[in-house]
Amino acid sequence: MTLGNLLILFLTIVFGFYMAWTIGANDVANSMGTVFGSRTLSLKRIIMIAVVFEFLGAFLVGAHVTKTLKAGIVDPAPFQDPALFPGDQGIYIFIAGMLAVLLAASLWVTLATYWKLPISTSQSIVGAVAGFGIISIFLGDIPSKALSLGTLAKISTGWILSPVFGGMVSFLIFLSIKKMVFESGDIESRANKANHLFVFLVVFILLLAGLSGGLKNLRSVVASILPGTLLDTIFDHFLLKALVILVISVIITFIFFILTRNKRRASGKARSPLERVEGMFGGLLVLTACYVAFAHGANDVANAIGPVAGIVQILVKGEISGTVAVPTWILLLGGLGIVVGVSTWGYRVMETIGKRITKITPTRGFSASFGAASSVLICSLLGIPVSTSQIIVGSVIGVGMAGGIAAIDLRVIRSILVSWIFTVPVSAITTGLIYLLFRAITLQLA
Repeated sequence: MTLGNLLILFLTIVFGFYMAWTIGANDVANSMGTVFGSRTLSLKRIIMIAVVFEFLGAFLVGAHVTKTLKAGIVDPAPFQDPALFPGDQGIYIFIAGMLAVLLAASLWVTLATYWKLPISTSQSIVGAVAGFGIISIFLGDIPSKALSLGTLAKISTGWILSPVFGGMVSFLIFLSIKKMVFESGDIESRANKANHLFVFLVVFILLLAGLSGGLKNLRSVVASILPGTLLDTIFDHFLLKALVILVISVIITFIFFILTRNKRRASGKARSPLERVEGMFGGLLVLTACYVAFAHGANDVANAIGPVAGIVQILVKGEISGTVAVPTWILLLGGLGIVVGVSTWGYRVMETIGKRITKITPTRGFSASFGAASSVLICSLLGIPVSTSQIIVGSVIGVGMAGGIAAIDLRVIRSILVSWIFTVPVSAITTGLIYLLFRAITLQLA
């Protein structure tokens, strides 16, 4: 490998780790912000749990085959067309674009995290990729058809629907809890009944979400355990899948109550009925948050490792591919970056999600997290692309709205919405500027 290629590899690893760091620093609020706001756990324990589940999700179920450029917005094929680029020029220009995408998206997410604003790292990556495509077309490097505006429009629709849908679902969940438990004459009795119901629902929904798209790469992992025919039967038939999960959920719920029966009796004597209800939902909140953290690590690590894996393949094989195999060391790099991000700056956006939008109690936090997980499941089944970041923000707003408009801080919401609006254009423009610099440098290596 030449000295120039070694420099490219070094920058790729640094930028990929930086992107993973920003994912951990900002997006961890998706899973743990409500736990933090409800004071169910201390910040130290929250970060420890987030670190464990984010890393396990990224390393165990992270994409082993991923797209080099997010969501197929830009077709990489023209960059290796000899009619457009002599020699290796196209390959090195493509590398410059991917490096620019990683750096530009990371810079914007870092700035948003500094301002304690929860934005979507996926949205930032999409904006950066779109910027790379637009500047490449403007320079005459690739034809305009290489940029898929239809794909971009479909993704943008998901960004609009995500917070609205999450808010509606969480609003309804919290109102249900309020009516079933808090507005009843006997809170303690209703709490016990609600406990049975919601433990079952949480286990059922989370398992169904994981098998139905919440964990996009779970099938490939399970394939190494189950025979192919059985695997296809379970994953491809929704009713059978739901039936299997139903049985598992009933068993898990039964075991849970057998194991915690004595603890509930003891805590019931020492705490008021209201505290007992909040404590019960605090446990469910932590369970739901652990799933969201695991799913987030599994799905969003691709934002950082996709371009890294693509550049590594180019340097090793000298060819560009729309999808690439991801070596274990790159998955480890992405998982480690997310962990460091969670541990260092994760608390900043967590504070916004958990404290600044509206007051979060364990029941409100559970409603928001469970509503977000349920929304991801429903949207996955409907084939609607969604942003987990925007769903959880919408869910927290929805829970706050259940207490009236005065219960939410409109200034904070306005700041968040403005940051979402600016994410794509800022990422795109920054990518274009960085790309011009990197393009000039990498062409010297061609």
